[in-house]
Amino acid sequence: MAQKINYFLTRGCDLLLAPFAKLPPFWGILFLSLLTSLFVLVVYRAVSSPRKVRDTKNQIKANILAIRLYRDFWKTIVGSFFKSLYYTGKYFVLNLVPLFLLLPLLFLLFVQMDIRYGMRPFRPDESITVKAGFKGNIGAVNVEIQPNPHYRSAMNPVFITALREVDWKLQAGKSGSTAIAINVDGTTVSKNLVIGENMPALSNKKMAASSLEHFIYPAEKLLAAPTSLKYVYIQYPARSISFLGLRTHWLVYYLVLTMVIALALKNRFGVEF
Repeated sequence: MAQKINYFLTRGCDLLLAPFAKLPPFWGILFLSLLTSLFVLVVYRAVSSPRKVRDTKNQIKANILAIRLYRDFWKTIVGSFFKSLYYTGKYFVLNLVPLFLLLPLLFLLFVQMDIRYGMRPFRPDESITVKAGFKGNIGAVNVEIQPNPHYRSAMNPVFITALREVDWKLQAGKSGSTAIAINVDGTTVSKNLVIGENMPALSNKKMAASSLEHFIYPAEKLLAAPTSLKYVYIQYPARSISFLGLRTHWLVYYLVLTMVIALALKNRFGVEF
């Protein structure tokens, strides 16, 4: 089930972002921020009560103001303090319902954005660490990485018994999209590897079984693997997004743009935060 959902979401995002493929990544983030803002506003308009939220915010302000105005009347101060706490709690409760609806869907979007904007392909001559995780004892496992012109071995494999893991150190070769092929007890499994400047959806981990963790690594299908193999893992370098001379993580741009757009449009949608 997770694989089918991942396939649908990944292909859908590919189509959605296709017009921005040749533009700087900032414009794709701006487009997704706009869509997110509109979606958040529609959900809030459907399930929240602007009047209750507005009245609750006014009660919070009124009680805080009472504490400042009647500082010589301790009973008023104590009463206003606890009332402000009550209305603050009520304010958060009023926002819980739309948040519960939004967060799971936004999480799936965050994952799709991270595999596109959160990491970059390896560059030629960069170091690549490959990890193969197993379910049981690795002492009797026969495992090796097959040669490929896109990478070369930089170190003999290391068997880490405590982690049930076999690690390799590779060095990136010529640019291109390829696959790291690993022979495990006579069965060959592969993990996508991208070297160069193109920016496809990337995945650090390819898993052998569908699980909740699989939603974090949606770019590749499950391993057609022996029962002993759990995953193949590589760590793509982190990526920062540049716009007007400012380089930062994509999430900073996304959150700032989403909040600015949502606040700018909230009155048109009749929404109160």
